[in-house]
Amino acid sequence: MVVFLWCWIGVFTAVLLPLGIAMLRGWAPKRARARWSPARIRVQGVSALVLYVGGLVPPVAELAGMPGEAADILRSATSPHLLFLSLGLQAGAALTDWFGRRAQPWMGPPLAQPRQCD
Repeated sequence: MVVFLWCWIGVFTAVLLPLGIAMLRGWAPKRARARWSPARIRVQGVSALVLYVGGLVPPVAELAGMPGEAADILRSATSPHLLFLSLGLQAGAALTDWFGRRAQPWMGPPLAQPRQCD
């Protein structure tokens, strides 16, 4: 069981921590930058970091040697709340982008140039 907990911590740290920090700084793949606003990318980074903390609470509580009842209280009080906070942040950012696009007038494709035939 201890090996699984350490692997869980390692995978979460290797995947979510760098992804969350990069998105918090504004980095995202080209496809995501074309579809999402910079504010949504940053909120996605905050959401990834909240999910990271929520995913680390149970294994750290188990590895710390907390008594069973105290660890259960900590896990049940933090993990689901942090998971739903992360999902709420993502949904709020998506809705903000959606309503923001609807409020702006459509300008057509950017930099559309007619093709010239040889």
